[in-house]
Amino acid sequence: MTSRIQNAQKLADDLNVPLATIQHVMNAWTPGNPAGLNGGMGFDVNVFEQVTAKAYDVLMPEIRWNSTIPQASIDTSINPGAKLASYRVRDRRGKGAFAAVVGKDTPTVGVTQNKVTIPIEVARVMAQADLDDIRAVSMGFEGMNLLTDLGVVMREASERHIEEVFFFGYANLGFAGYLDYSLTPATSAGTKAAGGTTWAVATGDEIAKDVNTAIGLVYANSKTTFLPGRIEIPPAQMVQIAGQRMGGAAGATGENITVLNYIKKNNLFTQLTGQELQVEVLTYLTGAGSGGTNRMIVSEWKEQNYYMPFSIPFNMLAPQDVQFATNLFAEYKFGSFHKPYPTSAQFIDGI
Repeated sequence: MTSRIQNAQKLADDLNVPLATIQHVMNAWTPGNPAGLNGGMGFDVNVFEQVTAKAYDVLMPEIRWNSTIPQASIDTSINPGAKLASYRVRDRRGKGAFAAVVGKDTPTVGVTQNKVTIPIEVARVMAQADLDDIRAVSMGFEGMNLLTDLGVVMREASERHIEEVFFFGYANLGFAGYLDYSLTPATSAGTKAAGGTTWAVATGDEIAKDVNTAIGLVYANSKTTFLPGRIEIPPAQMVQIAGQRMGGAAGATGENITVLNYIKKNNLFTQLTGQELQVEVLTYLTGAGSGGTNRMIVSEWKEQNYYMPFSIPFNMLAPQDVQFATNLFAEYKFGSFHKPYPTSAQFIDGI
């Protein structure tokens, strides 16, 4: 059955208006673009007032989940019907030996295999346009762009949901969060000469030491298996190190280079690879550490160190008529953020 949003004659009959009156706005009614905003677009206009065509959207923070991990770590190959995603883990054991030592007891090697299972859950979002909304749009009272706008808002709503779950987790479904992944080790920033651990009272040398110590912790504790080349810090800390010069506290003069530029080039990762350290801002790290302190994340940013199943991308269903309204539904399905190698990163609290 064709929805009234897609059928000009049906819509004209519902609204009791001539077909010619309604056809000029049908180009905006496409699957996934609901009509109207349920009366949320009304405002008073003074007789001497000119309302411009330009509209300023309310601004929201940038969605970061899909740029926080490599795109290759997002697995879209999962069957849409799957409730769980699993990957195999293989281990090996054994070591050779001198024949003169072991004689006939030649060492035997072996391979073991297990799996790690990650929950996946379907999610949904909807919008509704009742007959009065459609009537208002068709008569030009609410504007043709509302149909497209609401479809865009549905897509954004799904991204905001993924953003929240990705960073903070969802314990009721067993979803882990990026900001506080339980198997990633955490430690505190170093004590500063001025007292406490925060960067607000730190010299450039003390900040550089915090960064390099954290990189070294991962490198040494993993027996050189992981070498972090990326740090993520809260906005206030980025603002500080972008303007603070080496050799002095915040606001003081010192070496003619900012702390930010210094740590990008003077660290263990750069010394071993010749590549510049990646420094990123992540708003959610403000207050994310132990006791509500600010957190820094130091990590090796490689595909193998992150995993997130995403079996159904945002999928808009066909419009569905119900009584005096048309419902728009969309679904998407994703799984918990996961770190196959959690010790490839380190949390540093109290910066």
